[in-house]
Amino acid sequence: MTNKPELHTEGSFVAGLAAIALFVVLGAVFMGVSFPTPAGFGEGAAITKSLGAAMFDIAPSAIMGEGESAVPSEGFLVAFEIIDVVLVAALVGAVMLARREDAGEIVSLAFGGTETDQQSVAADGGEPTAPSDETGGDDA
Repeated sequence: MTNKPELHTEGSFVAGLAAIALFVVLGAVFMGVSFPTPAGFGEGAAITKSLGAAMFDIAPSAIMGEGESAVPSEGFLVAFEIIDVVLVAALVGAVMLARREDAGEIVSLAFGGTETDQQSVAADGGEPTAPSDETGGDDA
């Protein structure tokens, strides 16, 4: 016996009308907004040198060449870069810890003889179980 989906009309229509009103208001706001034209950087702006000056807390005018102008930078640049380096190091460390090596070779999760053999997953630290352990009986 199959059950057909039913439309539940026991809810309040006020919530539906509020959702429609919110959609109309947000649509009007998004359609009516205007953005200024992008300014970009001036000609001769040395972006890389400005970032380096901000990172090492050097006055930008000290490293700017002739005809180059500094780009204003934010004070959180160094904190952002430090967090970036720490997260990359944590990611590399997690990958290195996830690899298991045994006598110089990487041990895969599945082990078995040939490709035709059904491979079982090593959930016991990579040690294959004896055939007697799989059936629960003893060979002796």
